[in-house]
Amino acid sequence: MEQIKQWYSSLEQNEQKIVIIAGVFFALIILFFVLIKPLNDSVSNLEIQVESRESSVETWKQAMPQLLAAGGQVKGSNNQALSTVVTSTTRRFNLRVSRVKENGLSEMQVWFDNVPFNDFVRWASELETKYQITIASVNIRSKDRDGLTSMDIKIQRS
Repeated sequence: MEQIKQWYSSLEQNEQKIVIIAGVFFALIILFFVLIKPLNDSVSNLEIQVESRESSVETWKQAMPQLLAAGGQVKGSNNQALSTVVTSTTRRFNLRVSRVKENGLSEMQVWFDNVPFNDFVRWASELETKYQITIASVNIRSKDRDGLTSMDIKIQRS
């Protein structure tokens, strides 16, 4: 520190003023980039988050009457007839249905011939998760070596 004082005192008065002005200038630049700019960036990011959340709130406000009218259920999942759900989903999973017997509005018996067991399990999982339809009983009639199974099942809307 002593060397800096000696160097500064050896400068002419005009040079000393230039060093002081340059020091203040660099101190202001450092202050700006270390303190003010990060704070300003944080405030900008927070403003963007607030606008995004306000937009989300508006979207929810507009959708809330529809959600309340639907009773919180996925649209169309429980409103479809059991036979419609079975027909559309078995077609999508390429399962061969040999016979169907409806036992009222909320229960059905379905017979499958030579269906891949893994595809059947995926189909059953979708019925339960997406349509709230449970499998009450399964009767496996035969099983081939190729993983094909013939079975009859009883399904119910829960």
